[in-house]
Amino acid sequence: MSTDELLYKPAVNIAAEIRSKKLSPVEVTEAVIERIEALNTQINAFCTPMFDIARDKARQAEAAQMRGEFWGPLHGVPYSIKDSTDYAGVRTTTGCVAFKDNIALDHSPSVKRLEAAGGIPLGKTVTPDMAWKGLTDSPLLGTTRNPWNLQYNPGGSSGGSAAAVATGMGPLATGTDGAGSIRIPASFTGVYGLKPSFGRVPITLPNVNQHTHEGPITRTVSDAALMLDLMCGPDDRDLYSLEGKDFGFLANLNTDIKGLKVGWSSTLGFSGRIDAEVIQTCEKAAMNFESLGCSIEETALDLSVSMEVAKRNWQAIMAALVLYKLPHAIDQMDPALVACAREAESRPVGAFLYDKIRAFEDYQKLTTYFTDFDLLLTPTVACLPIQNGRLLPEGYPDHDWDWMEWAPFSSPFNLFHNPAASVPAGFSANGLPIGLQIIGPRHCDLLVLQASMAYETAHPWAHIIPEIGIV
Repeated sequence: MSTDELLYKPAVNIAAEIRSKKLSPVEVTEAVIERIEALNTQINAFCTPMFDIARDKARQAEAAQMRGEFWGPLHGVPYSIKDSTDYAGVRTTTGCVAFKDNIALDHSPSVKRLEAAGGIPLGKTVTPDMAWKGLTDSPLLGTTRNPWNLQYNPGGSSGGSAAAVATGMGPLATGTDGAGSIRIPASFTGVYGLKPSFGRVPITLPNVNQHTHEGPITRTVSDAALMLDLMCGPDDRDLYSLEGKDFGFLANLNTDIKGLKVGWSSTLGFSGRIDAEVIQTCEKAAMNFESLGCSIEETALDLSVSMEVAKRNWQAIMAALVLYKLPHAIDQMDPALVACAREAESRPVGAFLYDKIRAFEDYQKLTTYFTDFDLLLTPTVACLPIQNGRLLPEGYPDHDWDWMEWAPFSSPFNLFHNPAASVPAGFSANGLPIGLQIIGPRHCDLLVLQASMAYETAHPWAHIIPEIGIV
């Protein structure tokens, strides 16, 4: 087996071959570490490597394998952790200078479960300052680069995780998503990203708010289902965590989706700029659901109010973190983050409460929509990947902070807690990935996974890899 074959092998296959003793945990771990050491200076996907921990666990996993003992479904399989999620004894910076020496005291719920399943932690992946935007760069951790073109950004805020997965630096990565932060980088890097229903995966500080979800970033849908099986379930540290655990996401993945009624919208009522290549590519991908036995209908669903409300709520969250929690560190933060927070400070509390009422009206629209339709399809992002050093795509009016102007499609489903995934839909004329978003009713995570799997089976993408990922 070549190195590339091993590095791009799905996690479900790696796990099976370790269990049958065709692969060793040490062999897999060393191959991935070698890839990280070769590429990370170019990509900047990892900010805190954990190679000593990884090697020690891999040796333990191999010794157990030789004894015929297996710790769980991820026995010997490497994974990476976004640097807003805790691993005990390792720093969690959330991309912020104020937390550069912050050592986690305990594992987050998701990490604890991936560890218990036998996973091998590779390290922490780069995120922007306070994970605040849809791009990945920060004063502390620097700029992460898109492996399809190093002049471009991989998106954010889980950009380090997505770039790692896209380049064979481990098959699995955790991400968090408060306004699109799993789906945006999945779209920009040509991988699969799933934002589960809110509360499906419990979260802890610093991610605690009613917008942020945690979920998997992988190259294949089956790997995401495997991760979600392990990560989900209630935890007393998260008062919003959902009951239930054994949903059988992986076991029930390959289900016929014939007969589903699917809606497609290129705008969701958004009146701003949407790249023509994005619309063309995503509409073609959406229409492919007809060949899967679904009925496709263009919908007039308008969620433009919730796009606006989500933006203002995101501002309020940033204001709380920046102006009240970390006022002493403002001078060291991303200036655009500070501008975002200060603008929110000028709005009265009553305006934010009124926003909640306005958003609820959109939620009722969406609820009515899902009585008639099983799924909703949209572009994941309104634009193509953005050049490094920019906050907004070329041609957009300058703004101090508003990156959400080019990412309107993701945030409503953070407000409304729906499961939503980004699947690779194709490439632009200049070779940059474009993602299609698949949204399901609340708590219907399995349906989103099944639809994603049906699409992947008909239009596979995992074999298409960026040249930077080939050493």
